[in-house]
Amino acid sequence: MKKMMYMFLVVLLCFPTVTFAAKKAKYEVIEVANGGSIKGKAVFVGATVPKDETLTLTSETDLCGKTLPARKYVINGNKEIKNVVVYLADIKSGKKIPNEPVVINNILCAFEPHVAVGFRVKGNKVLIKNSDPVFHNTHTYIKGRTTFNLGLPDKGTKIEKALRKSGLMSVKCDSHPWMLGYVYIFKHPYAVVTNENGEFSVSDIPPGSYEVKAWHEGFGEISLGKVTVDAGKTAMVNAEFK
Repeated sequence: MKKMMYMFLVVLLCFPTVTFAAKKAKYEVIEVANGGSIKGKAVFVGATVPKDETLTLTSETDLCGKTLPARKYVINGNKEIKNVVVYLADIKSGKKIPNEPVVINNILCAFEPHVAVGFRVKGNKVLIKNSDPVFHNTHTYIKGRTTFNLGLPDKGTKIEKALRKSGLMSVKCDSHPWMLGYVYIFKHPYAVVTNENGEFSVSDIPPGSYEVKAWHEGFGEISLGKVTVDAGKTAMVNAEFK
């Protein structure tokens, strides 16, 4: 009986250690000499293309006008979608993470870019700028919790903050409630944002099979399934939203 109790305690103590180690697993930088690529487009395949909302400004109308596009649904005549984040969901090793800041600019009462990706690595930062001659504050959230809240009182104000958390970060301005943007922060470099033609390209991928995901502000997140990447070749896949 005592022996059985001892074995039970050993197992109980070991499991938290394994779980902790799994949570602490880090992305490994390796040489990618002949990597492959994944390319494609984000497209709307439903029957009725959603229309973008027009926002009514409650202040700063002399500077920014009375209305602004929400930029939630930026879909061209070919049903190609801008501002979709496409990324590899399960990659554990690969090319070096870019050591450069992601920029959030307050300009004409909107955040530019509307959607961006950031890469969390030691030393990487987010650069917040105010290009308007009015007070802005940049208030960011991940999973509903404030990550930082910074006042930018004057035109030309710049503040840098370290990227300490991963995940989808929403960006707001408490002084101008219509202002909204997003930065999707990753622990690896295999994430991009689609352009005005819905195009994306993820390059220098070590050969293997990876789950590809796509996120959009209005449509949410979808899986594009497992995509096989061969050395020196390009795999094609589209992100189809309804």
